[in-house]
Amino acid sequence: MSNQTYHKGYCLKLVNGDGWWITSDDENIRLIDKLASIMKLQECPLDNSVKIIFAKTLNSGISKIHAPDIANAIIEERWDFFNYRSVHIWHNDSINDIICEVMGNQDELIDYIVLMNSLLPVYLRNLEMKGLPLHTALAEYKGKGVLFAAPGGTGKSTCCRRLPDYWTPLCDDEALIVLDKNDIYRAHPFPTWSDYLIKREENTWDVQYSVPISAIFFIEQSEHDEVIYIDNRKATLLITGSSNQILTSFFHSMEKEQKIKISREMFNNAFDMAKKIPVFRLRVSLNGQFWKEAEKIIE
Repeated sequence: MSNQTYHKGYCLKLVNGDGWWITSDDENIRLIDKLASIMKLQECPLDNSVKIIFAKTLNSGISKIHAPDIANAIIEERWDFFNYRSVHIWHNDSINDIICEVMGNQDELIDYIVLMNSLLPVYLRNLEMKGLPLHTALAEYKGKGVLFAAPGGTGKSTCCRRLPDYWTPLCDDEALIVLDKNDIYRAHPFPTWSDYLIKREENTWDVQYSVPISAIFFIEQSEHDEVIYIDNRKATLLITGSSNQILTSFFHSMEKEQKIKISREMFNNAFDMAKKIPVFRLRVSLNGQFWKEAEKIIE
């Protein structure tokens, strides 16, 4: 089986040094172009980063892996996959590269579902590197990252819209938390996929930008604005729950053992995070200035 030529690829670099090179076979270039547009990725030449390859079939994806020393082993080794109907995410213990086998004819809506699911390998490897994806809004205040976490439909987006102009909202639904080489937790803004899935608006996110996290606020609706400190034990459970909202959506195609492993890693990472990042309840009123309460903590 001969190697195909890489016509195009995009780089995804995280602040912890983790990197991905995203490419495709000829049939799926539109997908990597869409992903690059949404996540503001730049086209770049092939480097030593782990590859995510969008392919029509597993074999066409394998044929794009440049590893002459183990080429035969790659073809012969058993591949496992996560089955998400519109895409099979293939992985192999012999190599780090991931193949996203795009299933059947796609329409625009399915394309976005494929792209959303294709980020699972990024989440899983970041999990191994002590990070977490969180269901949270992310805003920047004086160079510091502030997370506003809550279940869907309970105020994250509204809080971002209400922030004054000296704050910078970076995302309103999901952030990837990474532990950098200086042992500092930083947050990358990640896409709000529902913007595309329900055709609300076509936003973009600079996912390679990151800010150091100064505090996590769990939002509650209230008649008055107030900040309440949360102890480490409760903070661990809340952070785990926020990550659960992202990762358990992928669980339906996983084996029981893998679910247990991921759940354990989520809890352990949340425990470590709660020891280093202050966590609070932020009670938000309808017409108040909740951000001033948050600023008191950050300052």
